[in-house]
Amino acid sequence: MYAFFARPISIGLVYSNTYHHTSPTQPAVPLTLPNPSVIASASHATPVIQTRQVHLQCSGKIVCTATSTVRITSHEAAHLFLEEKYAIGQMFARLEKSPDFDLLAVGFGTVSADATTPLPEKTPLLSFAAGHEQQQQLWRKYRLSVAGFECDILEVFPSREMFTAGTRWLDVDTTTMPQEWGSTSLGFVNSTKEMPFVRSGFLRPQTVILFLGLGFLLMLAFELSMFFTGRPLFCYL
Repeated sequence: MYAFFARPISIGLVYSNTYHHTSPTQPAVPLTLPNPSVIASASHATPVIQTRQVHLQCSGKIVCTATSTVRITSHEAAHLFLEEKYAIGQMFARLEKSPDFDLLAVGFGTVSADATTPLPEKTPLLSFAAGHEQQQQLWRKYRLSVAGFECDILEVFPSREMFTAGTRWLDVDTTTMPQEWGSTSLGFVNSTKEMPFVRSGFLRPQTVILFLGLGFLLMLAFELSMFFTGRPLFCYL
C-alpha cells in the first residue's frame, strides 16, 4: 500500500492472540509470552499459532484490514517471530527462503463465509463495512509458506474506488457523499449508465475477479522484491 499511494502507512492493532498445542491430541491453549520452553518445543506436533488483525491507515483513512493466522512449527521461526519480533514479510528474508504463494480466494462485496478463518477471537468480517460501503469493498485471501512457518492472510480493502482514484480517494470525504461517486469531478464511476460504451460482459464478476487476482499478484511480487533487495518499507503486517 505504501508503494501504491506513495504516502506513509501506519499500523493500528485490533487484536493479537498467541496459542500453542501442548500435545497433538489437545486443543490449542493461550500462550503468555515470553515463554522460552514453549518456543523451543515448537514442532509439527505442537505448533505455536498466532492470530492478529491490524488496520493499515493512510492519510487518516483505513485502506486495508488485514487478518492473519500464523502457524509456526520450528523453534527457529518461533524465536525470530515471537522473541525477535520480526514481521511476517521480514521473516522470509531473515530465513533466506522464498515463500510459496497460494491465492486462496478473491472477491468484492461481502466476504464469503468459506474465506474466513474459523477462530473464536477474530472480529466478524461482516463488520468491516456496512450497507453501501460493504458492497464496495474488495478482499483477497492468500497463503505464504516456507518450512516451519505458514501464514494465511485475509485482506479487506474498503472500496474499489481507492484503486481507480488513488490519492484522490484518500483526500475526499467519502462520508458526506456516498452515492455521488458517479457524478463528482473526481471521475469516479458507480454505475454502468456512466459507461454506455462498456459491454455488460466486461463487468461480470468473473472478469473483475480475474483482474483483481492479477493485480494482487503484481502487488505481492513488488512487495517481495523490495524485501529481498533490502529496500526500506514503512509497513509490515
